[in-house]
Amino acid sequence: MPSLILSYNDEELHTYPVEKNRPLKIGRSAQNDITIDETAVSNLHAEIEQEAGDYYITDIQSKNGTFVDGELVISRKLKNGNIITIGNYSLRFQSDDNEDQLEDAADSVSQATMMIDTSLHRSRLAKSLADISEEKEKIQTQAIISFLDGTREPVEINKPLISIGKEDTCDIKIKSLFFGKASARIYNEADIFYVKPADKKSKIKINYKTIKIETVLKDFDVIEVGSTKMQFHLKIL
Repeated sequence: MPSLILSYNDEELHTYPVEKNRPLKIGRSAQNDITIDETAVSNLHAEIEQEAGDYYITDIQSKNGTFVDGELVISRKLKNGNIITIGNYSLRFQSDDNEDQLEDAADSVSQATMMIDTSLHRSRLAKSLADISEEKEKIQTQAIISFLDGTREPVEINKPLISIGKEDTCDIKIKSLFFGKASARIYNEADIFYVKPADKKSKIKINYKTIKIETVLKDFDVIEVGSTKMQFHLKIL
């Protein structure tokens, strides 16, 4: 029986069996088969089900997307070893080696079989694509910077550029002996947000890794300037 191994920060937390006869639901709600209690995860985020002997993961129009091996997917056939990323958690799909060998043999006999999904799967995928296209036109978001220690109110990004530093004129003030008056800048171009060190001496971290050039900000990225840790978030209006 296939299984999913849930991990966080490379630490394995739990193994879940994937049954053939019913969908396996993943999300933040406790009613799911796999509950991931994180704000980046939708109440019902994704589900895995078997169709014609294969297992598929389908994103249920989640807020922040479902990724397989680093690629954003709407629906994807799973293979042994695939890494599913939901929020900051990962799920490794593990299937029986014999099943994989049988699948490979079947693929070599009939390439057409490998390429054709079931009619049910195709119709669900088409509906998801249509729904997402419609929703994209309606969704409006507000970029927000929140402070991980909870000591300050979140800051809305309502202008093309905001500055971070210890200067009084900075939009977000920080206290640091080792940073200049302006340490970093966040700016918006064509609805894409970037963060950039103000100069070569500024050491800015994104998701705990130092950056030296402008970097695209993604939802829930952690920005670290000195001892101040912030999180970038796109709030749906």
